[in-house]
Amino acid sequence: MTAIYIKDRLLSPKVMHKTPFEIVHNSKPSVKHMRVFGCQVYILTPKEKRLKWDPKARTGIFLGYEEASKAYRVYDIEAGQVVISRDVNFDESAFGLSPPITAEHADDIDFDSLDLDDEAPGQAQYKKTGKRKSRPHDEEVPAPPRTQCNNGMD
Repeated sequence: MTAIYIKDRLLSPKVMHKTPFEIVHNSKPSVKHMRVFGCQVYILTPKEKRLKWDPKARTGIFLGYEEASKAYRVYDIEAGQVVISRDVNFDESAFGLSPPITAEHADDIDFDSLDLDDEAPGQAQYKKTGKRKSRPHDEEVPAPPRTQCNNGMD
């Protein structure tokens, strides 16, 4: 459904460089609402359906657009089902369930084993050693010392 939705909003050289949407509706389509397929979303839980300390949103994955309304089709990870909602916030830098990509991952690459091919510049091949290098945040943090607090109420 999403592929057809997008295709209907693309220019077609066969019909005077108009979109199929434009031919049917006699107006140019808006693409302001279009989002990256598969990105992570946060689905708002309405106040009526949550208790005071319940989270305000659930994590999901963007699947596409609802045909009959201005809503989005989203896979709700917690519920394990597809939901249709307009109250969605998008994180287009995170995809699906994969962790965000950070510079921290560079520590996992063994740069000594890089096999650089002179005939194909920019096509570096590397092997992961399987050994995880320790980083400061991997070490156990000692517990803070216990101190007695004298509040003057003896």
